[in-house]
Amino acid sequence: MAKVTITEAGESNVVGVYEARDPKQVPAGFAATCEKMFWDPKDTWIQLSDQKRPWFEMGNGSYIYWNKSDGRWWIDGPSGAGVYIAASKDALPPTTGWKALKGSQAPLPTLKIEEAEESKGPI
Repeated sequence: MAKVTITEAGESNVVGVYEARDPKQVPAGFAATCEKMFWDPKDTWIQLSDQKRPWFEMGNGSYIYWNKSDGRWWIDGPSGAGVYIAASKDALPPTTGWKALKGSQAPLPTLKIEEAEESKGPI
């Protein structure tokens, strides 16, 4: 499975190494955000995740996932709050093209992808 490393970002809590996770598993931060909004985490994850692309998690709970409703990759902090987004339909997060969400700090994230052979190309 692929690994994603964010080597630099204005939001220091998203800098680090992210491991690929099962696309059917709901990220803890995502679930926490859903619960605050009184949404069912599993149902909401099924609505937003394509259940095919892996999502990626760092040890502190920050995660990266592809949102099928807006066609963007999201980098969310440990709380589940969105920090950066990038438009891409690729199987893995893009290394460029990231935009900061309101309240997020520059510089924009720098990503490095270590791909496994089976994860290359579009889904």
